[in-house]
Amino acid sequence: MAQDIQKSSGLRQQARRKELFNGRTKILYDGPEPGTLVLYFKDSLDQKGDLPASSAHGALNNRFSELLMQRLSQIGVETHLIKRLNMREQLVRLVDPMPFRFRVHNIAIDPLAEQFNLEQGTVINEPIIELYLKNEKGVQSVIAPQHVYALGWAQEDELEVLFAAIRRINDFLLGQFSALNLRLANYCLEFGRIFSSDFFEATKLILIDAFGLDSSSILDADSGERLDSGVGVGTNWTGCKEVARRFGLLEYLNAEPNVQEAA
Repeated sequence: MAQDIQKSSGLRQQARRKELFNGRTKILYDGPEPGTLVLYFKDSLDQKGDLPASSAHGALNNRFSELLMQRLSQIGVETHLIKRLNMREQLVRLVDPMPFRFRVHNIAIDPLAEQFNLEQGTVINEPIIELYLKNEKGVQSVIAPQHVYALGWAQEDELEVLFAAIRRINDFLLGQFSALNLRLANYCLEFGRIFSSDFFEATKLILIDAFGLDSSSILDADSGERLDSGVGVGTNWTGCKEVARRFGLLEYLNAEPNVQEAA
């Protein structure tokens, strides 16, 4: 009974909010204050096809992303995260997202290894940073920096700033995962612009979106076992639970399924 009341209350409050975007793994709503949004994490995977996800997948991705965003902010990386609201939602800053995303490769697995005829699990000498066109259908379309310049999405100096920031983020994340005997093979990052109210102040580029277990590839450092739900793996809830255990997030595995909570 209490669960039904909670679900009914959450859905009524959600109905009063304006839905701005409904993607494969997340929903964006108008925020409670100007310049804010509410980011809701679905129980779904960031992959082609309708692969089933655990009923706690969204809650775990919410908490996992919050943890890494907070740690990155502590080393001076500015992000869109304001605070976590509940098990499945975050309050974030309103930004103008760039129409492309980055994928950072530290270890060659899946398509990258196949494309360059490398043994699966080959450690790369330095990180490979690829640009991908965003696509709601999950199609991975690699683009060149020249596409970004020619289409007016970013200036050359802005892209240089982003590449430098990504290398710094990558060094930090590799250390965080290595400390837990994990290897971060690859993952995605997205950025967006914040426009200042002061006409003479330059816009800022900040880290947005989320660091998800279904948009990254994570390996056990000893066995090489996959512990993610990344592309090519499908649903791997056992592996995700192991990552959650090592990061101290086991309490988020018992999240109530499919209850959309309101800010």
